[in-house]
Amino acid sequence: MLFQIVSSEITLYAFLMNLRIASCGLALFVSFTQISGVHAADSGAPAAAPAPAAPAVPAAPMPPVPVPVQVTPSVAAKTPEAAVDQLAPSRVLLAAKNYQQALIELKKVDQVIANNADVNNLLGFASRKLGQLSQATAYYQKALKINPNHLGTLEYQGELFLMQKKPAMAKQNLAAIKRLCGASCEQYQELMKAIAGATKKG
Repeated sequence: MLFQIVSSEITLYAFLMNLRIASCGLALFVSFTQISGVHAADSGAPAAAPAPAAPAVPAAPMPPVPVPVQVTPSVAAKTPEAAVDQLAPSRVLLAAKNYQQALIELKKVDQVIANNADVNNLLGFASRKLGQLSQATAYYQKALKINPNHLGTLEYQGELFLMQKKPAMAKQNLAAIKRLCGASCEQYQELMKAIAGATKKG
C-alpha cells in the first residue's frame, strides 16, 4: 500500500515537472516569435501575417474613351480651282500689263502650288511678254508635260513659236487645239489670228 502511494506521488511529481518544462518552452517560443517580428519590421519585410482583405468593392465603370476623328489633310491647294483663286491677283497684274510684278507673284504661287499647268502657263506668258523667251519656253514645256491638252498653253506656246520665227510649229499647235475643242473655241481663234498677222508681216 505504501509502495503504491509513493509510486503515485513520483508519477504526479514527474507530471508536474514536465508541465513546468512545457510552460517554459512555450514562454520561450512566444518571446522568440515577438523578437523575430520586430526584426522583420526593421528590415522592411512584413512583420506579421497580412490582415484579411477587405471585401472587394466593384469598380465604377470607366467612361468610354472618345476615338479621335481622323481628318484627311485637305488637297484643295493642289486642285485647279484653288489655283484659280490664288492666281486672281496675278491675273489682275497681267491685265494691267505689269508683267514684272506678275512674274514675282506667280513665282510665289508656284512655290505653294507645285506642278500646276495653269501656274506654269502664266509664268510662261509673263516671261514671254518681258522678252525672256528661253524661260517662257521652259515654262510652257513644263505646263504641257503636266497637261498635254492644256488649251491656254498650246495657244501661248504657238504665239511664242511665231516670235521665234517658227510658223510651222505654231500651226501644229493650232491643229492640236482644233482637235481638242474645234475651230470655234477661243484659243483656236486667237492663235489663228496671230498666225495670220505674222504671215502678213512676213
